[in-house]
Amino acid sequence: MTSWRALRPYPFEVYTWIVFGGSILFLRAFGLRMGWQTMDYTLVPMLWTLPTALGLGLGCQAVYHLLRRRRLSDLRQYALGLLAPGWWLLWVRLWFAAMLMTYVYFWVKVCIPLVNPALWDAQLWAWDRRLHLGLSPSVFAVELLRGNPFLPLLDAWYGVWVHTVKWTMAFFCAFAGRDVLRRRFMLSACLLWTLGSWIYMALPALGPCYALPEVWDGMREAMPLAEGAQKMLGENYQLLVAGRETGILRQFNPTRGVAAMPSLHVAAHFLFLLWFRREVRTGRVTHRLGRALVALFTLLVVATTVGAVVTGWHYALDAYLGIALAYLCYRVALWWERPREGERVLEEMTEAAEPGVEATP
Repeated sequence: MTSWRALRPYPFEVYTWIVFGGSILFLRAFGLRMGWQTMDYTLVPMLWTLPTALGLGLGCQAVYHLLRRRRLSDLRQYALGLLAPGWWLLWVRLWFAAMLMTYVYFWVKVCIPLVNPALWDAQLWAWDRRLHLGLSPSVFAVELLRGNPFLPLLDAWYGVWVHTVKWTMAFFCAFAGRDVLRRRFMLSACLLWTLGSWIYMALPALGPCYALPEVWDGMREAMPLAEGAQKMLGENYQLLVAGRETGILRQFNPTRGVAAMPSLHVAAHFLFLLWFRREVRTGRVTHRLGRALVALFTLLVVATTVGAVVTGWHYALDAYLGIALAYLCYRVALWWERPREGERVLEEMTEAAEPGVEATP
């Protein structure tokens, strides 16, 4: 493959650049000053996190290669794959797209009250009850788990959610000899977070903990992490509301936007489950490890869904729509990010070299 072909933009880059530019133009059309200062505040600090992402990815891949076949030769083969210059070039391009995706997510989400202040919480609460035969899942979860010793665990788990996202994204971006998989995974992630942020903008909702705080009376002491985060995000939201009403926008934090529908917490873990299931179905891991990975991420999806509802961050409907959105992004990534000329043969040769592997690019 000639060098100029290797530098052609991939679908994950084309999509991310379009939504990045489109988001800036959209917000500027509403009078928001989306200039270099916004990038300096969010994009530039992300550069300092790249060494950590690289270390996490390589470390997780090392453990994965040792566990999947229990052979040191697998780890040596993986290390040799890292020597290819193309691996490093794609890794940089993947994480640059992730940075643009994060920029879009932060700024679109935090600017919702400045662009579309109408809230859909009353409708979502009503739809949630109708969908569950007149019973509110939020009220049911609170009453069921009130005083339950697992409640602090759910609070703690929801607090470390962001770290699981970092680890999983670092892991998939660090595959060697699997460039199509890396690009597909990043495309699905960019689709998920950017489409999710624009759904937030189209149907703004704060979440049940803000719309009906009395439901959680007597529960907050058992969920200090959720209570602290909700207070922090609520104060930031009020700064934006005050700026909209007075025309004077005080200092706010763009990483503290508030939005409920869909739940990207649940969506992210379901998306990861889909990619791990695909990895297991190719036969690249032992049956025991494969079952363990699928069981683990299934448990994470369930725990995140329950945590989202019981802490009051989300309506149950948000979780269902998040799962649907994740599946859509997964399927679009498989369809759009296809192997280029020469890649299909190379990946099929890599797969065929391992016993019990289906040749599916």
